[in-house]
Amino acid sequence: MPLDYHSLTAAQRQTCPLCGGPNGCAPAACGRLDVPCWCTTVTFNPASLALVPDHLRNMVCLCPRCAEAPPGKEISHG
Repeated sequence: MPLDYHSLTAAQRQTCPLCGGPNGCAPAACGRLDVPCWCTTVTFNPASLALVPDHLRNMVCLCPRCAEAPPGKEISHG
């Protein structure tokens, strides 16, 4: 049976599936979609999104760092 968002624990919803760090997603933290969040104002790197495990796609949020670039692929801001 596929996972659904409500079957995930709070810790799972608030953890980046790529690096395991906190994702900083406000909706995940409070359980409501009507709150402002950083994740609604950025464009996620397609390479990062491609690394999200299938069973977690559209269920959990990446952290800001992984949203910008996949782990191990740092972007230079210099």
